[in-house]
Amino acid sequence: MNVRAHHVLRRAREHRRAIGWGLAVAVLAAGAWVTASSGEAAATVSGALRGIGDAHWGLVPVLAVLVVVHFWFSAVALRRAAGVRLPLLHATMAQFTGATANRLTGGGLGTVAVNARYLTGRGVPAGRAVAVAGVLQVGGGVADLLLFAVVLPIALTTGDGALTARLGERLDGLGGPLLAVLAVAVPVAGVAVWLLRDRLRGPAEACARLARRPGDLAVMLAASAATTFVMAVAFALSVLAVPGAAVTPGQFGTLIVVYMAGAAAGGLVPGPGGLGSTEAALVALLAAAGVPAAPALTAVLIFRAVSHWAPVPIGLLTAGTVRGRKGATLVALPATPHRDVPVPARAA
Repeated sequence: MNVRAHHVLRRAREHRRAIGWGLAVAVLAAGAWVTASSGEAAATVSGALRGIGDAHWGLVPVLAVLVVVHFWFSAVALRRAAGVRLPLLHATMAQFTGATANRLTGGGLGTVAVNARYLTGRGVPAGRAVAVAGVLQVGGGVADLLLFAVVLPIALTTGDGALTARLGERLDGLGGPLLAVLAVAVPVAGVAVWLLRDRLRGPAEACARLARRPGDLAVMLAASAATTFVMAVAFALSVLAVPGAAVTPGQFGTLIVVYMAGAAAGGLVPGPGGLGSTEAALVALLAAAGVPAAPALTAVLIFRAVSHWAPVPIGLLTAGTVRGRKGATLVALPATPHRDVPVPARAA
């Protein structure tokens, strides 16, 4: 990549970051204004803060363990996407750092940049490292769709159906608007891919290499789906930890669906780490499912504190793992059909 192209990409990232922070500030300001001007909203926030003290805090260590497992699965997915031997402990620590970077950039850009830098430090050529990191993000989206297709029927057929029925009533009639959005988004995405076809050549080649390694592809998709499922379980436990939520373990599947839908909706707003938008989406979906507003907000605050903000100091402490070491040797995973031949090592 020449200097001019690098400069243009850096300016584009800076603009996206500024836009994301602006939107996040706007959302938080709007929320603060609504809270200050609405007695009902103020009562909801006050009730949510009181509910934090009544929560079953014995579940918090379980949430912390699930966060670590989430990042471990992320490391496994990265290892298989790259097709090279990565020390899972260091790769897991790099995922903490990537998550911390994503709190500033949003849109997964921080994770992509950190993963690419980590792979480069392990001896992967820079162009291929960026392509692999991008493919991992795309693969994560595909894995989430497959997971949702599996979880949704389970949620509809388990539990007493109360949460699912209320959620269906509140969301009834949104099918048409969603189809309209898709009808516009798909052609726009197609045009964007065509215009960016030269820049997408590297990721396309990385996808082709991964497709020739079906074992790695399957493990990458499974591990990527597991990262989302583990976070969904943590969210469900956060809701169950709040007594006023009046949710039973039999409604676990519905809570997982609520998390996946809320996280996807929050990610549509290009703010840093989904700040504000994800919280609003999760609370709104829980309320639509019949969970009282104050307990819903309590559960979301507990979940985001443990899963979103607690990893930040760890990510800062583990930032050194991203740089790798000079003269790192690139070692392929155990031989499988069509595995890529390792390229010569290069200095980080």
